[in-house]
Amino acid sequence: MWPRTILITGANRGIGFSILQALATRSPPDRYLLAARSTENGELAIRELRKLGVQAEIHVVELDVANESSIKRAEREVRKQYGRLDILINNAGIAILEKPDGSNIQESYAQTFNINITGVALMMATFLPLMKESSPDARIINLSSARASLHLSSTGNLPPSRVISYSVSKTALNALTVEYAKTEPTVALYAASPGHCKTAFNGFRGTKDPLDGSKVIVELALAEKGRYENGFWQMEGDENEASRVPW
Repeated sequence: MWPRTILITGANRGIGFSILQALATRSPPDRYLLAARSTENGELAIRELRKLGVQAEIHVVELDVANESSIKRAEREVRKQYGRLDILINNAGIAILEKPDGSNIQESYAQTFNINITGVALMMATFLPLMKESSPDARIINLSSARASLHLSSTGNLPPSRVISYSVSKTALNALTVEYAKTEPTVALYAASPGHCKTAFNGFRGTKDPLDGSKVIVELALAEKGRYENGFWQMEGDENEASRVPW
């Protein structure tokens, strides 16, 4: 049923902004919900998207994934205003660099897991009923990282993590995705690795443009139903299809 309604958390900047830009450019008939912690930041992002030529329907949803009440208010707003949700892209996340003396380890892990894991779990638990009621092709895409892959990390394919709490949180996010997939057979659940993108999140030290990194999310969101099984996916270089990342 068209238009599909697609909600992206943390979409006012960084990779989330690029995901929305790429999706709206590729599929302008769809309706996009730009979730941001403040309406003002969301509106600023929409103005930037318009300057980039994006013409699709975009609405701001005020949403803080670290706040359960905010998530529930957002769900009520989406249900009332749009009556459906087809695709949920859990992009919002943080990384906190640990101090050399280790004095902020507890704070680092607590805050990182609260947003990167608990926030995603709350988003899925809160929005899944609406998605199952309203969409015949519901999909959830959780933004992960190659750092989440225990296989890649344990076989020497990746250097040591600069922010260990972030990497561990993404491994836990993959586990969360797998567990939800076991109990939600009517909803496609994906973990996606966009690659090391140049954003303020990492001080612009990444090796990929965020639009290039968004390709895998766009592919998983817009591919025909059943094209991709539940799993961990990436797209590199000039690939036209997503490929699996080992867990």
